[in-house]
Amino acid sequence: MPGGDAMVANLGGVRFDQVYTDNSQDGPEFDSDGDGIATQEDEFVSLTNDAGEPVDISGWQIWSQGKGSNAPDSAREGHYHTFPPGTVLAPGETLYIINEITGTPPRWAQEASEGGVESGAGGHSTNIMTEGNTGHPDALALVDPASGAYIVFNMDAAPPRIAALPGFPGSVPVGTDDGQAVQDDQAAGYSYQYDTASGGYAYRAVFVPCFAAGTRIATPTGAARVEHLRAGDLVLTRDHGAVPVRMVIARTALFGPAPHKYKPIELKPGALGHGTPEEVLVLSPNHRILIEDARGREVLVPAKALAGRTGIRQRQGARQVRYVHLVLDRHEIVLAEGAAVESFLAGDHALAAALPGLRRALARLPGPLPTEPARPLFGASAARRMLAARAPGKCLAPPVKHATLPPERIGQGGCAPWASSIF
Repeated sequence: MPGGDAMVANLGGVRFDQVYTDNSQDGPEFDSDGDGIATQEDEFVSLTNDAGEPVDISGWQIWSQGKGSNAPDSAREGHYHTFPPGTVLAPGETLYIINEITGTPPRWAQEASEGGVESGAGGHSTNIMTEGNTGHPDALALVDPASGAYIVFNMDAAPPRIAALPGFPGSVPVGTDDGQAVQDDQAAGYSYQYDTASGGYAYRAVFVPCFAAGTRIATPTGAARVEHLRAGDLVLTRDHGAVPVRMVIARTALFGPAPHKYKPIELKPGALGHGTPEEVLVLSPNHRILIEDARGREVLVPAKALAGRTGIRQRQGARQVRYVHLVLDRHEIVLAEGAAVESFLAGDHALAAALPGLRRALARLPGPLPTEPARPLFGASAARRMLAARAPGKCLAPPVKHATLPPERIGQGGCAPWASSIF
């Protein structure tokens, strides 16, 4: 499989995106799986598909080399992970492989298939390696055993020796990325990260974003990832049933390590009440969510106004996120991971913030742009004051209603989510 034209090595269009191999106890440990505990079981490697088309990596493997020293757990050297059947990376999709995941893995991650169980200091673990000690062989390889092709991420000054490991299935080296030139001795809390601006790797504070791209939107035929929707596809709306998409807007936001007001907002399952959203939902800070105000009216508030409430936070560790928005005939309420959120509203602020190319594309759409809000809009400050006036413990999600569902599929109660059976 050729490497392609990228500045970094890739296997069929798949490249290393982030490598985090030192979550030792002598530094700022990172909790990758969100279970509230940061150990070496939270180390990970992530991969991104840059091919422009889906890539089936079922059966591909990750191998590691590098025991290093001074690790609480001994590193696993050799076969680290095999991707199970059905592992297909969509264009632009990033998949994380984490040493150990507590509970059910999220859609964006897999648990390393080889190694021991979480055991604490001194026990056997799936620790990728103890990276960074010059003179020790430190490398990761992504291998397609069927073809023998493989790429390497090397973290030692010497050439990688991972191909010499017993049983290594690679026979056709495609390319090697040099992590040694980025950072000699990795520190806990920092990772090697692909940098889109330079086309190489940088050494920055580790992050594991839940991607806005990948969010499931309700359609008449089931849930669809928002980045897979195209003009003409139908989506379900709260007020007008199934309506066609006019245009899909996508942009990638890049951030530095410092806190930033435009970093994404994460809503954990149930954060809006009774299972809404159904899965982790990540939105841009100004993307509006449908809730009930203090008087029981349905209103739209920006996601950032909810940050700090139970299960809702701003992901200040995020360094890159791809936002996707849907332009419909009207400003509508759609379902994202089972939560009611807005479609694109062509208000003055949205148009002023749009890049010239997007403004031109919107201007070329036939018919008027959606400018009439589907519900009353609250700014962030007004929304926070309104939320403070609501009854304690009252759920944020509005009563269930859907124009195309029969009553027996909707459910009852003022805080029930929209029926998950539409998915």
